[in-house]
Parts: sequence; C-alpha cells; structure tokens
Amino acid sequence: MERYSESLRFELCKKVPQDIQEAIVELQGIVGSRKNIKKNYIYTDRMNVANRVTLLWKTVFNSTVNLDIKKHKDTYRFYIKLDESYYDLLEWKGELPDYFLRGVFIACGFISDPEKVYRIELIPINREFTRYISKALDSLSLRYNVYGKRVYINGFSNAERFLSLIGVQHGILQLEEVRTMKLIREDTNRRINFQGSNIEKTLRTSDREIDVINRLMESGRLPERYIKVADLRLRYPHATLSELAQLSQPPVSKSTMAYYMKRLEKIANAVNKDRP
Repeated sequence: MERYSESLRFELCKKVPQDIQEAIVELQGIVGSRKNIKKNYIYTDRMNVANRVTLLWKTVFNSTVNLDIKKHKDTYRFYIKLDESYYDLLEWKGELPDYFLRGVFIACGFISDPEKVYRIELIPINREFTRYISKALDSLSLRYNVYGKRVYINGFSNAERFLSLIGVQHGILQLEEVRTMKLIREDTNRRINFQGSNIEKTLRTSDREIDVINRLMESGRLPERYIKVADLRLRYPHATLSELAQLSQPPVSKSTMAYYMKRLEKIANAVNKDRP
C-alpha cells in the first residue's frame, strides 16, 4: 500500500539521530540501497529521502551534499553525487543492523496493503546489495525470503517486529488496528457462515421429519404416544430440536426430542417395508 509505506517513511525521516554512529549506519543503508555500482551518485524520487540524506550527511561529515534536481516524467528526481573519498565510510561493516535496515527501508522499502497480506519488500537498485540486507536480517533473527533483488519479510509478527526494530511506532499502531478490524470481520463472517449452515441443516432435518409424520398420518400408523411430538413439529416447522424440546409439555431435553424423531423415522421406514 503506497500511502501506508509513505506514512512509515515519513515517520522514520522525522527521527533525530542520537549520535554520529547511528547517523552514519542509517546513511550506509540509504546509500547502499540507491547506489548503482557503475556510477558515483545515488538518486531518489522522494523529497523526504533526499532531505534525510542531507540531514545525515551534515551530521556525519559536517558538510553539504552535492544535490542536483531534475525533471523526471511528471515529477522530480533528486541526484546526490558521491565523492570517492567517502566510499569506504559509506560501506556497511555489520554494526547496528537495526539502524542500517532503517536506512534501507527509507530508501527502498514498501509494505503491502495489510488488508490483504502482511508483507514488507526491500528492493535495492543493486542486486548484490541484498547480501548486506540478508546479513542484517540474520543478525536480528528475522525470517525473510530473497527473490532476485527483492527481499520479502512475510507475516504479521515478522512485519511488526521489523518495523519495531527500525523505530516505527505510530505506524505499528495503524498496522495493529487494521489487523484487529480484519480479525473482527473474519470472525463475523465465520459466525454468519456457521449460522447459515446450521439454518440449512435445521431446515433439511425439519423437512425430513415433517415428511415422515405426514406418511405415518396418511397410513394411520402414527403411534398415539407420539401424536403430541408430531403436532409440535407440524406447528413449528422451522424450530430446532432444542426449541421443540422447550415447547413440549412438559419440557424435555434435546436428546429426548431427537430420540422421538428417530423413532418416528424408524416406524415410517418399517411401514414402507410392510407395504406390498
């Protein structure tokens, strides 16, 4: 869901780095995700990402970035030139994987519509960079799958833990709210389907019992002791066995009412066998 992904990115981009180490590791995640190994620049179509790089760069190197903005289709693309003297500093060495993954998500992360599926995708420009992402996820014991240059984190618990580790707070509340509403709808649908199935079953059983009673009455073989039970069923054709049991005078148990109906069915079957 693009709008939800952008809300998470916006929340992360507002975070103030606590120290230079946090800033440089996050910057390594962003740069690594957006860098083409054959070119000395990174680019993004998102202004908040470009602003984030500018902030982190100033924090780490105390200098401004070489930023170029160009028209691209119906929007703008932000190009940031990288000085070769910074290459070694911008390569992730394995420390602070949570902050590194924050930078990765800011630069190339997406989350699917949680109404449909819980899945986070990390899609760096360079396929080789997925090994760094995998290393970070492994160090945090997060489950994931890699297909080409896409890294997938599937399932609600995995997605929630990933977002929590990279510093998302408000976005997790939204995710939990969506999940709660989804579970409520699913439970309601199950109940409706269950009730519908029970109603159909009750109606089929009632139709069979009424047919049995009618056949016994036509043949004059309805036992006198079951006349009241038969009358109840004919008067309340849509009632369940439990309801019929309560309507009986005196009331009986559901199992007793079920026994009466089975006896009537056996008698009706015997009558059919006796016919020439």
